[in-house]
Amino acid sequence: MAQSIQPMQFVVSIVERGKGKRIIEYYKKHGILQHIRTTGYGTAASHMLDTLGFGTTERDVIISCGHKNTVRQFMEHLRDNERPKLDMRGIAFSVNISGMSAIMAVCISRMEESENTGEGGTYIVDKNNTHSLLLISVNQGYTDAVMDTAKKAGAKGGTVVRARWTGAEDIQDHTGIPMQAEKELLAIVVKNDDRNAIMEEIEKAHSLREEAQGVVASIPIDYTSRID
Repeated sequence: MAQSIQPMQFVVSIVERGKGKRIIEYYKKHGILQHIRTTGYGTAASHMLDTLGFGTTERDVIISCGHKNTVRQFMEHLRDNERPKLDMRGIAFSVNISGMSAIMAVCISRMEESENTGEGGTYIVDKNNTHSLLLISVNQGYTDAVMDTAKKAGAKGGTVVRARWTGAEDIQDHTGIPMQAEKELLAIVVKNDDRNAIMEEIEKAHSLREEAQGVVASIPIDYTSRID
């Protein structure tokens, strides 16, 4: 009989450079066991960095995976009790996973079960989504221009990761638009009330037919918490 797998979520954490290893160890203590770590840099101006508590634009970006119930309990705990204990600055938010490799899902389930002490946990009831994650792929060198457009429409700041578009040739064949493969991926957490206006302004000023060749997508965020 096939093993039943609970729904899962990603936790995306963006913290000061050099603090990624520490937050991974902290997550593991709370039952979130699988992590991918990369680096990026922030787009906020110096006065905004001071406000957020960042001393530098450099970031560690950690993508963690766990059962939805485990993640929700952890996010609630992080928001209410744990932020001052971490001694770092940043943001963490959770998003739903709609599908995953069966082998990986079973492995994560078994590892979480082995970590469980047997004490019953409480299920965190759904709360209204108030934020979304915008992911904007643009040609290298255009993230500042895109971020300026987003800020005028209500965004605060974002994080940039260097990337490469592996399907650029296929898009070029279908659209007739020459595509640049080297990209920068801009991630911005925005309020849902501002989301549509920000996306529309980015699409208007930086679409595929413009120099930035921007592509924007929105992902609903389940829980979000500042880390400070």
